Order: sequence, then C-alpha cells, then structure tokens
Amino acid sequence: MRTNVTLDEGMLSELLNLTGARTKTAAVTLAVKEQIRRAKLHQLAGLVGKIPVDGKALAAAQVADQERDQSFEEMGKFHG
Repeated sequence: MRTNVTLDEGMLSELLNLTGARTKTAAVTLAVKEQIRRAKLHQLAGLVGKIPVDGKALAAAQVADQERDQSFEEMGKFHG
C-alpha cells in the first residue's frame, strides 16, 4: 500500500544507518515490524504464568524467529 507520511529527516537518516537498509521503504518497514513485534511481546509478558506453554509452541516460535530474520536479510538489513 502506498502511503505518504512526513518523517523527521534526521531520524530517518539514523534509521537507515542503524539498520543498514538500502531504501527508506525497507527501513520504515523494518521499524514498523519491530514495533509490532515488541507490542506483541509486551502482550505476551502479561500472560506469563496464566497459560501453559508446550514444547511445540516453543519450537514454532523459534521457526518464526528464523523466518523473520531471513525476511530482514532479504530486505537488505544485513550487508554480508
């Protein structure tokens, strides 16, 4: 989806430098995904001790982490 937003140029430059993203779109996408991930982790932290977690759930989370890392690499986050 194409969206126009006004961003502080200094913050965007810092984001590009810190992430190593090659484009502004990739940098902003990475930042949005990271914020979503953090918000979900915050929600999960509130559930500690309230729900049982089994080995399959932990394994699925590890796979999801690996897939996310691969997605970041494909977006140009890492300069390998």
